[in-house]
Amino acid sequence: MEYLKLNKSRHAVKHFDGSRIATVDVKQIISTAVLAPSAHNLQPWFFAIVDSNEKRQLLIDEVEQGNASQLEQAGAIIVVFSDTAISERSREIAQKMGSEMSPEMLQRYNKIYPERFSQYSPSYTSDYLALNAGIITMNLVLAINDMGYKSNIILGFHKTDHVNEALGVPLRYRPEIIITLGRSEEKGEPHLNLPADMMFKIV
Repeated sequence: MEYLKLNKSRHAVKHFDGSRIATVDVKQIISTAVLAPSAHNLQPWFFAIVDSNEKRQLLIDEVEQGNASQLEQAGAIIVVFSDTAISERSREIAQKMGSEMSPEMLQRYNKIYPERFSQYSPSYTSDYLALNAGIITMNLVLAINDMGYKSNIILGFHKTDHVNEALGVPLRYRPEIIITLGRSEEKGEPHLNLPADMMFKIV
């Protein structure tokens, strides 16, 4: 689908028909979305595909009351996590992809980046992870739209260790965003976008 058309046709939809989406489709959506750019190409993401009814109910218990119904109706649910162990992730990338890296790149991931990340303050690290979470989330909802499904982004939930415990996700990963997706007759409301010339300056 043409990118402009894909963007213009994507709208938040909060009511789904309840039919389940095959896990293979959800995996394909994620595989497409992770082509997104990220700072230092660190790709500090982890995803939980909430497949079982039991896990879905546990997650529903963590969301604000107004969001519960769409989790019940959704064809699938993706929870986006950030990897808070960014120095360790850098070394893991070097270990996994080292055979494809130049010596200079290998040095960056094994030594330079981990040393740099260790100097980040907790607030800077949090902002770093939140920025990357936003990038991957945008890619996810566009990939969902491209496959013909509707989606919504949920920020209103308890972003605590309870989510990790409910979904069996290691605590190094921080819950960021819930994405509901599914089939729906709703088209969603068009965006009310500010004129683009209000949002840039030529200097």
